[in-house]
Amino acid sequence: MTAAETRSGTSVALLRAVLAAHCCALLVQPSLAGEFLSGTDGVVKFHEWTGWAILGLCILQIALAALAMRGGFASWWLTIGSVFVLMGEMLQVATGYLRFVRVHIPLGVILFGAVLLQTISVFRSGYRK
Repeated sequence: MTAAETRSGTSVALLRAVLAAHCCALLVQPSLAGEFLSGTDGVVKFHEWTGWAILGLCILQIALAALAMRGGFASWWLTIGSVFVLMGEMLQVATGYLRFVRVHIPLGVILFGAVLLQTISVFRSGYRK
C-alpha cells in the first residue's frame, strides 16, 4: 500500500467517524429541544452547545471530504453538499437565537436528512483500507 493510499484510507475513516458523530449530534438536538419545551429550562444550554459543536463537526467534515476527494474516494458532491449543510446549520443557529421556530424546526429536519444521506453514501461506498 502506498503512502497516498494510507492517507486516503485514514481520511476516509475519519470522515466516516465525523459523519456518524455529526448525524448523532443532529439526532440529539430534537430531544434536547423537547425537554426544553416540556418545561426543563437547564437543557436549553446543552441544546445551544450542541448546536455550536455541530457547526464544528461540519467544518471538519468539509475538510475531510476535500481530503478524501483528493485521494479519489469522494466526489465533488460530498464536498459541495457539506458546504451547503454548513450554510444551513449557520442559518439554523441564527434562527434558534432569534426564536424563529417556523424556520428552525423544519430546517433541522432537512439538515438531519441531508447528513443522514451523506453518511449512508459514504459508508456504502465500498472503500476499504
